[in-house]
Amino acid sequence: MATPKKPTERESQGFSISDPQAGTIFIGEDVRSPRTRQVEVVSASGGHLKLFKDGGFEIKGQPCDLADNIDSNAVDGLNISSTGSGIRIDAGQGTLTLAAREIRFESTHGEQPFVIRGNQNIIIEAGDSIKLNASNVAIGARSKLLLASKGAIYMRGIGGVTIIEPKSTLIPTNLGDFVDQIISTVVFGGL
Repeated sequence: MATPKKPTERESQGFSISDPQAGTIFIGEDVRSPRTRQVEVVSASGGHLKLFKDGGFEIKGQPCDLADNIDSNAVDGLNISSTGSGIRIDAGQGTLTLAAREIRFESTHGEQPFVIRGNQNIIIEAGDSIKLNASNVAIGARSKLLLASKGAIYMRGIGGVTIIEPKSTLIPTNLGDFVDQIISTVVFGGL
């Protein structure tokens, strides 16, 4: 008499529940795809949820007139976390909007910069004040730097305020060279 195979040794036949007008639920391993799928829920319109053998998942919708939604009413909110190399949000050719009573961006790595980059203009608008607070604050422009205010412009430096205008002969050579070195290497990396 043959010894029965353990569940891990058996070939998974799986099963499906199907309604031709609504969709199908598949339970069982599909090893034909590059990633072994164990469970799949597919709507007749083509949207699906897949759960993979490696622990991953995929949720995919088809083009439709209304938005896809994740709606959480939990007291502690909605958490999205990743222990991998990152999280990427891609809105394609659309617009990414973050709306909340309060928005915070935090970078916890001590050696990597927090980067905001735009291929065109970056506009920051505030109803009241914009505050920058850091050990060093540097503003650089490759073409022009404009400061304009309908009110007064104030500058205060406990250690003094130095304005370098390279065409002036009043600037000591060593001070001009020092400021050029700071601008080219430390602050802007060769602006």
